[in-house]
Amino acid sequence: MTVVLLLFASLVKAQETSIPIENDNTIVLGVVEFPPLVIKDPVGFGCHGEAVTISRTILELVGYKVEVECPPPARLFERIRKGKVDITVNVKGTKALDNNVTFVEKPFSHLSIVLMTNTGAGGDKTVAAIRGYDYVGLRQELVDSNYTFFDMPNSTDAIQLFQFGRTTHLLTYEAPYLYHIERVPDNISDLAVSMRRNIPTFFAISNKSERKTELLEKLTRLFKLSESGTVIEQMQTMNE
Repeated sequence: MTVVLLLFASLVKAQETSIPIENDNTIVLGVVEFPPLVIKDPVGFGCHGEAVTISRTILELVGYKVEVECPPPARLFERIRKGKVDITVNVKGTKALDNNVTFVEKPFSHLSIVLMTNTGAGGDKTVAAIRGYDYVGLRQELVDSNYTFFDMPNSTDAIQLFQFGRTTHLLTYEAPYLYHIERVPDNISDLAVSMRRNIPTFFAISNKSERKTELLEKLTRLFKLSESGTVIEQMQTMNE
């Protein structure tokens, strides 16, 4: 109850000090396919998952109507740069977002990036990956070491390219890979993790969004209400 009271007090204060919302208070949340946090719907262009539910809940909590878009990464980054998407969830250091977003400092979640290797496929340096992702610098490190990338529109396509034996390596976030092989068993017998990096993700607000200032203010106030390590943990605690 104390948390709830503090929350409403904070939101009231935020409403008093932030820039007024003119007419329509709808904002656009853009996310990319990232199972199990973001799962593309089998029909249409929608998506669902824990990250979508939590993000929508938070944004509605601070006073917005939310439209969700789930485009491929390259399309999402373009719409963020133009201010067509107000907010997304991403890692810091993504080149396509450099100077185009402002991050809300509390981590949304923590993720692992892994370089998977089919050790039985020979020694070539071919890598399946997602187009537009630099994987917090790992892509460039591998390019500098003479790896050749085969870029796909999303995580599922990249994983399948690797599983079909078209590349020897797969650069991927671990969660989507584990989600995929639970449903489509991996047919690679000699599989190894060649590299791993653990990184945080954050809410990222488009610098071209008309609501950038108020969004940053409201979310910062909300996340300071809890000492939880991530936004997901904070929301889970509030729901207990």
